[in-house]
Amino acid sequence: MMGDELERPAPAQDVWARRDAFVAARDIYVTAMSGGTAQGVGDGRSAYRRDRSLFVQYTNPEILACYGTQAGGEHAGLILAQALDATRLALLLTERHLLIPASYIFEIPWYRIFLGCLEPLMHAGAIRYISPVPDLTDYREMKVHEYRRDPLNPYHHAELPRTCVDPDFMWAPRHGRATAAGIGDLWRDALQPGGDLHGIVRETAHRWRRPYGRAERLLERTPERLDGQAFIARFVERTLPTRPTPAERTALAFFLSRAYLRSYLLDMDAAVLVDLPTGDLTCGLTGMDGRLLSARRLDTVLHWLRTREFVHRTAHWDELLRLRSLPEFGLIVEHAYDERPNHTLRTAAMRARRSSGFRPAGTYAEARSNVLAVADAMTDRRPKEENP
Repeated sequence: MMGDELERPAPAQDVWARRDAFVAARDIYVTAMSGGTAQGVGDGRSAYRRDRSLFVQYTNPEILACYGTQAGGEHAGLILAQALDATRLALLLTERHLLIPASYIFEIPWYRIFLGCLEPLMHAGAIRYISPVPDLTDYREMKVHEYRRDPLNPYHHAELPRTCVDPDFMWAPRHGRATAAGIGDLWRDALQPGGDLHGIVRETAHRWRRPYGRAERLLERTPERLDGQAFIARFVERTLPTRPTPAERTALAFFLSRAYLRSYLLDMDAAVLVDLPTGDLTCGLTGMDGRLLSARRLDTVLHWLRTREFVHRTAHWDELLRLRSLPEFGLIVEHAYDERPNHTLRTAAMRARRSSGFRPAGTYAEARSNVLAVADAMTDRRPKEENP
């Protein structure tokens, strides 16, 4: 059993639950501290929005496979550890929720462990699952049909983890079109000359020894020929008249995962954490201003704040919720994801470092103190306890 193979991290302390009211607080803080608009902040140049939820794509098995990593098997322990670490960063980048597709619960063997570790966030209302129906048992029955021709159907007789029946694990309804319908529209466009999949049409016709037009018409009917199966790479490959080459299989997998991501981000008005140790995990997605948030950039900011080790190693979930709720922290992160260079933030961190109280944070109180010192420096106030 996966639960026996992977050691579950110690449970976090009970979450300090409260409503995040820092949007208004941040505006008040910025205005009060700078006498108007904060320097370099609020001028409309940044497309990053803290009121967007974060979509947890970094545990998606199809996306991970695109980057040469299997969600299960020998990589399971590493991916679980990296997912928990990424969740710490994702939590700091939104004032709303982390969104988890319900499919992950059934398709990833270690997900009950992952959700168990996030149980405090469930109780705080910080994570939600996405599905077309609220009842996960009904959802499972829908998916059994979609994977009916898969010999390893992950939905067949799958049991729900205990955490999934917790009333605090709330549903996030998807209001847009079904994923398969959205991907189908992009699929047909991609087959046209100049599209991402046009080369596959041409090569398929060559190997199949049929006219190009016939191959194109056959591939255009792929959404219908799937007959209700999930629109994923291994099912799509079975509808092709010839066996795709390794390069074509890669192109198909990247295209489908890219279309999947685009569909979810637009329908849920969400962002994703990218630039992770596992890879970029966007499958080449572009044109999503303000929705692709670099983990590396946030790590750099945490390093400047001398809070990186605290965030990644010692902070409890409730402390991360408290940290993200600080209006000063929101100010700093918004500036970090501004489209312009971070000269103001970098200079503020340098000024704050001259303070005798600015040291590597080992506790929430120390992390908060560092954040306040940098925010003060950003708004042209002298850091407290400055050395002579």
